[in-house]
Amino acid sequence: MGWRRIEFKPALSPALFLYSWSLIPIAISILMLCFSKYNEYLFHAFVSAILLQSMALYLVISKRKMSLQYDSIRNRVLLGIGIIILLIVVQYSQNKLLPIIQIVLTIAFSYCTLSSIQIYVNNIGSSYEHPWSSQEKLSEEKLSNWTIQSYIFSNHVMATRKSTETESIAWISGQMENEQLKLVLDIFGHNPKDEFDISSLQIDLQAND
Repeated sequence: MGWRRIEFKPALSPALFLYSWSLIPIAISILMLCFSKYNEYLFHAFVSAILLQSMALYLVISKRKMSLQYDSIRNRVLLGIGIIILLIVVQYSQNKLLPIIQIVLTIAFSYCTLSSIQIYVNNIGSSYEHPWSSQEKLSEEKLSNWTIQSYIFSNHVMATRKSTETESIAWISGQMENEQLKLVLDIFGHNPKDEFDISSLQIDLQAND
């Protein structure tokens, strides 16, 4: 179909490094609670852990923003935001079990972050490129069942499709490399080791040519 698969490297090392460091303040907070010392710094430890984990998740998702539209990841991100809000609300309450509740909430946030990264890695998908020219345009005939955002060439997202059959998300965007235009097809929702059936996305770039 004219599409050539291109290698996509997720570069997860910085994110995993940040996440591993975030576990240190959690461990320290548990020790504080066990020995009943420096309890006034517990909230600072929780905030430090959440900030590091949030940065780790941002580094992962920013490489493939379409992953935020993946239900499993989006739901965990929303749950994580809810946990942060609840953690702040609990901080200003007079509950005697405040430290224990905050530790439980922080651990829950850690689980949401780690599971989101795991889902991301397992479904990072693949990327393909196709030569293009400024005279060509997209159309409903070329991309049936797609949501077209730009019919002419654009460096931003030109068309999107969410497949319920394969539970995958696909984006088409334009890119210029060495003064050569090309379309880039990014797919999220399958293991990167597996070959994706592009025909299932119903792309026919030869239509109306």
